[in-house]
Amino acid sequence: MDASAADESRMRTLVRSDDLDETRELISTAYSPYELRALSRPQDFSAWYAEGGFPGVTLSALSYGTETLVAPQPLTTYLLVCQVHRGRVRVESPGREEQFVDTGDTYVLDPHRRFKVFWSAGARMTTLRLSREVVDRAAGEALGREEPVRARFALGGAVSAAAAESWSGISAAIHREVMVGGVAHTSPLVAAQLTQTAAAALMATHRLLPDSEPVRRIGGVAHPAVRRAIQLIEESSDQPLTLSDLAAAARLSPRALQEAFKRYCGRTPLAYLREVRLERAHHDLVAADADGPVTVAEIAFRWGFSNLGRFATWYRRRYGHAPSLTLRM
Repeated sequence: MDASAADESRMRTLVRSDDLDETRELISTAYSPYELRALSRPQDFSAWYAEGGFPGVTLSALSYGTETLVAPQPLTTYLLVCQVHRGRVRVESPGREEQFVDTGDTYVLDPHRRFKVFWSAGARMTTLRLSREVVDRAAGEALGREEPVRARFALGGAVSAAAAESWSGISAAIHREVMVGGVAHTSPLVAAQLTQTAAAALMATHRLLPDSEPVRRIGGVAHPAVRRAIQLIEESSDQPLTLSDLAAAARLSPRALQEAFKRYCGRTPLAYLREVRLERAHHDLVAADADGPVTVAEIAFRWGFSNLGRFATWYRRRYGHAPSLTLRM
């Protein structure tokens, strides 16, 4: 459901203001202390924030009227699953990740890191808040453990188109429950079931950081095999790795590793390797001096991209602009 529908729903408008300082104070109380700046035309700044939910889940809707930077402190006790309903945002985890998120797409704000979110003018978003404890418990259950397991999320959204559809269904059900004031508001059992379902679905559909412990089961293939291949990728992504190399590290046949990766990560081992190399090339481009001797080609070759045209295409698809633009920033 579009965030604009929140005015007619059971969500309560807490902020409707063109005062930046007032907005910062009110939304900091709702979330965590955060930096808020108008990046262009501060005279056009406006903000709207509404909130609703049931025990275990808080659904928020918000928008800003001009280009805006939001930089919250680490969330620590909860995480946010964010969906853009209008416009576009750019999300940065300083020194680690950057992601452009378009209308209809989601991303997760991990509770353990700092983020900067750059809003386009008029962008609207909903956020679904889940406690870290609930999500970590879901991670432990997915591993068959009695104790919680800390889950760490990447910015890349859902692991596949099918996963995105699955999450969309769960999210829509929660939105409807909040918007119409459904039985989850009065039934603790229904509220707990919906909350646990959302946490389990989040673990099964969204990307984890490479150093997280995998939590999805992989049919007849033990997930430690995939972890072994990922470890080789993380440690040796600057080396000429082949599918056979990764399969040997995983102690599986190449075909079994392909199937395990598709079921666990939503992509092939070599696609995963390419994504890691893109991230590291991006990091080197960000760190490089635009007036120095390093070129885009040198960084691309350093990370195994021998075809500069394909590198530029993959890079633009991932980061929203050409690698040469990152180098000049």
